[in-house]
Amino acid sequence: MLIKKMVVVLQSTSDEEIINMINNTTNKAMPEKHSTLDNFLQLLGLCLLLVIILFAAYFTSRLVGKYKLGQLKNSNFEIIEVYRISTNKMLQLVKIGSKYVVLGISKDQITYITELEEDDVLFQEIREIDKQSFSQILQKFKGNKE
Repeated sequence: MLIKKMVVVLQSTSDEEIINMINNTTNKAMPEKHSTLDNFLQLLGLCLLLVIILFAAYFTSRLVGKYKLGQLKNSNFEIIEVYRISTNKMLQLVKIGSKYVVLGISKDQITYITELEEDDVLFQEIREIDKQSFSQILQKFKGNKE
């Protein structure tokens, strides 16, 4: 279609006809005017889409987290304790089956250090923390400042 118009332009001899054809095609290429209501509806649609995406991401992450937690509970591997030596180096005490193994972990490698007997491992007791509402925690902080 474009080639046919070019052929017509090249065959015409009048300068006015060429200018008229260019002006006519330029007028058709003008963008449409959008009203403020159209812009507002587009913004509202994008905000709604953002909220839907955030809800989907939240529920998907919860679903994946529950799935992974279920896998960890049924696993033969358990990290008992981690001691950080530097930013990229740490010691880990890992229970593998019924054995306790100390591993040296760095950025590039994992090194077997030793195996411990269950009697040599000191377990820290985990205390259950009372769940408090946000207002109770806020009252504690207000009390400390006064």
